[in-house]
Formats: sequence, structure tokens, C-alpha cells
Amino acid sequence: MFTCISLFIRAFYMINLCMDEIQTDENSIQLQLNGHEFSRTYKMDHSLTDHFASYKRDGYTVFRQFMTPEVVDFVRINVETEFQQRFKAEPDRPRTTISDLIAHQTLSEKMSKQLLNPTVLDFAEYVMGPFVQLDSMEITGFPSRPPDQLNLVADWHRDAFSYSDMWANHPFRKDLTSHPYTAPTACNCLTYLQEMNQSTGSLRVIPGSHLDYTQISETNRKKPHDREFLIELNAGDMVFTHNELLHSGSLNTSDQTRYFVSIYFQRIGLPHRDRFDIPEIDTLCENARQRKDRRVQRLFGIDPLFSERERMAWSKMIADDRSQVITEDVD
Repeated sequence: MFTCISLFIRAFYMINLCMDEIQTDENSIQLQLNGHEFSRTYKMDHSLTDHFASYKRDGYTVFRQFMTPEVVDFVRINVETEFQQRFKAEPDRPRTTISDLIAHQTLSEKMSKQLLNPTVLDFAEYVMGPFVQLDSMEITGFPSRPPDQLNLVADWHRDAFSYSDMWANHPFRKDLTSHPYTAPTACNCLTYLQEMNQSTGSLRVIPGSHLDYTQISETNRKKPHDREFLIELNAGDMVFTHNELLHSGSLNTSDQTRYFVSIYFQRIGLPHRDRFDIPEIDTLCENARQRKDRRVQRLFGIDPLFSERERMAWSKMIADDRSQVITEDVD
């Protein structure tokens, strides 16, 4: 019986992990969006297995040249005026964000393609399992700062739904040094729209901090850390992070606004920031429903069979555990 259950679960998962794709070669994929086909060409610099190895070890991985130069330029051109108006109205604001990109009048089509990019969704499921829901998709801009603020630390933090700081003030906390790798409850896909260097403000990370209980006090949150690593990136590169990773931006002292596009994924069922009750997402979900694409529907919180299928997976794990128990007396 358990063998049958195992095969049934495996079949369900294979259906879940497959999109309605036509494989043209190893780097080019065609799929449908809103009833229209489009192509996405992305040359993988490493396999998903390789990316996961660095993700598991360091708490992040980098997908180089993920967004094409044409899309990078298109996004920058179409948001520049809006960001400049916002920064003019609030000159002391450290950053500002355009949210709900799927509903954006100009960016909706291209951002929908980014969100449904098979590489993004494949890797999200690789690290989280088939539990992936969208929290938000947004573009954030950071204004230029005076030259004397070159590459200063913005603010060390972990992302939403992290638990590493739980019981931070409990007496036993000082004795905790590390914990096993666990799948993230959420993860961030940050695609940068310019080079990331000292002038634009490096992305700072503390590799391995998703595996330990490293804490940074309030007084040190804007200071360099002795374990920090500054990631240098090119326009179009995407950094995929674990939500337990300690990281910080740096202040931007270049002569241009610094941008990134964020896709924040979370486990299905958690509260999300983007609205799902909009016509653009209704269209995506209806198209996915017609194609029986559970993955895309689940991205927007739709999966009536989820709890049942998850319990089936639990049942198999429980059965496997119990089958290994030695019932005879052990010396």
C-alpha cells in the first residue's frame, strides 16, 4: 500500500513541477502567458544542483545575466520619471518602492514574464518544495547620496518570516552556535538594473548566517561586519537569498538612481503584500487553470488539494520512519 502511495505522490509532484513548455534547446523555453506564446532565452551558468549547493552553504546564489539588457533598459526608462518625482517630493527618503508590478500599466507584461520565468519557479521549488506562493513583486529605487557616504552600510537585517532571532534574549541563547540547514519559509529574488559596486552601493552578505544564530545589535546594524562579503554584480544579475541570511545594502553615491526588482516568495498560506484580486492575476490564473498548471495557480494562493497532498507526503515519511525502527531489544 505504501508503495502505491509513494508512486501516487511522485506522480502528483511530477505534474506540479512541469509547466506547459516546449523545449527548443537547452537554453530556450517557450510557454504560454495570457493565451500568447513568448520565448525566454537564459543561458544557465550553473545547473540548479550547483546553485543549490552554494545556496545551502552560503544562504544565497547568483544567477548571472538573468534579465536581458533590453528588459533592464526598458524598466529603467519607464520608472525613472516616477522615481524622480517621488525623491523630489521627499528628498530625505532613503528608498521608495513601486509595488504590485503585475498590475503596473507599463511594466505588467514584462514583469509577468519575469515572475513566471521557469528558472525562477524551478529553483524556488528546488529550495522550498512545491509550496511556493508570491508575497510581492516590486521595484525599489535608492537615490544618490553625497560622496562622503560612499558604500556605507544601510542596515543589517534578515527578511520576513525569519526565526533566527527568536528567543534572542533567552539565557540559553549564548550557547547556541549553529543549526542544520532548513528550507526557507520565504526567499527573495533580487534582480539589479545596474552594476553593483562601491559607487552604486554593494550588496553585503554574511555567508552562512542562515545556519547559525549570528546577531547584530542595534548599535552595530549600520557598521561593517568582520564576516561580511560584498557581492559585485552586473546589470541583469539576480541574487536568490534565503530569508535567514543576514544582509544589507550600501548607500548609493553614484550619479544615478539604483534599482532592483524584487520577487519575494513565501510558503503558501502565509499573509502576502501584493493583491491577488486584480484582473491581470485573474487572467494568469484562468490561463493556468485551463492548462491544469497547479504551480502557477498556487503562486497566487489557489490549491484546493494542497493540504490533502501534503498530508500524503507526511504519511509516507512517517511510514518510512516507523519501518526503520528496531523492535527487538538492543544491547
